[in-house]
Amino acid sequence: MTGTFRGAKSVEKLLKIARLDVEALRVDLADIERAQETSKRALEDILQSVRREAKTAEDAQAMAAYEDAMRERRVNIRKTLNALESAADTARDKLNAAVAEMAKLEHLADVNARQAAHASRRREARTASEQPSPTARIRYSG
Repeated sequence: MTGTFRGAKSVEKLLKIARLDVEALRVDLADIERAQETSKRALEDILQSVRREAKTAEDAQAMAAYEDAMRERRVNIRKTLNALESAADTARDKLNAAVAEMAKLEHLADVNARQAAHASRRREARTASEQPSPTARIRYSG
């Protein structure tokens, strides 16, 4: 009995840690996805900025330098987006593995709880069968 109880306690502790890990991985993935959206908006902002500058530019040489600088920024942002996509894939894989581990632990905790309930019912039944019935106490003297 003590071994089962200790095992159940260990599973509960592991389950708590697994739930914290899953939550942390969800937060990490959400942060990565927000960074991706921010980078995508930055790319769009650069394109719009180049279009605006092209409409108002008076100096062709200055505009060419500006376009070169913005092209370099776009390249850097695309590299960042690629790195973020890779990080997101890795985070999703880790999250999926953590969720699977948590599900296993939840199942094990459920099995432990059912076994403990079954053992408790058996103990109660055994205790009830060992107690004398109220009618057995009455002795008739004849």
